[in-house]
Amino acid sequence: MPESHKAENARRKKQNIAAGIGDENGRLPPRMKADAKMAQCIVCQAELKITKTNTELKLHSENKHGKTIDVCFPGAEAVSAEMKNSVAGGSTGNGGKAGSGKGSKKVTKENLDDLLMAGMAGGPGAKKNKGRK
Repeated sequence: MPESHKAENARRKKQNIAAGIGDENGRLPPRMKADAKMAQCIVCQAELKITKTNTELKLHSENKHGKTIDVCFPGAEAVSAEMKNSVAGGSTGNGGKAGSGKGSKKVTKENLDDLLMAGMAGGPGAKKNKGRK
C-alpha cells in the first residue's frame, strides 16, 4: 500500500535533517525567482518591466511619446542584452546531443542497395502465397 502524502513528507523531512539540508525542521527553502527588473520612463514616470525583447518599452516610447526607447528608458537596452546573454550562456546549443553515447551511422549507397536487394529477394519477411497458384 503506498504511503500517504503526510508520511512521504515526514520521511523526506527526516532525510533532510539527517543530511543537514534545510532548516531545523527539515523544510527546504522555496525556490525563488529573481525580482523583475523595472525601468521608469523619463517623460511620464511610468514603470514597466524590462524583458529580453523590450516589446512593452518600445511600444510605450513610440506610441505614447513618439521617441525611441533610449530616450524614454536609458540603460534598458543594456539590461536586455545582459538578460539575453545570461539565457544564451546557460544552454549548450547542440540540442542535448552531447554525450548521448550513441554513434551515428552513415547511410551509404551500398547500404541502401543491400537493403533494397534483401527486400526484393523475398527474405525472411516475405509473404507466402496461401492457396494461390
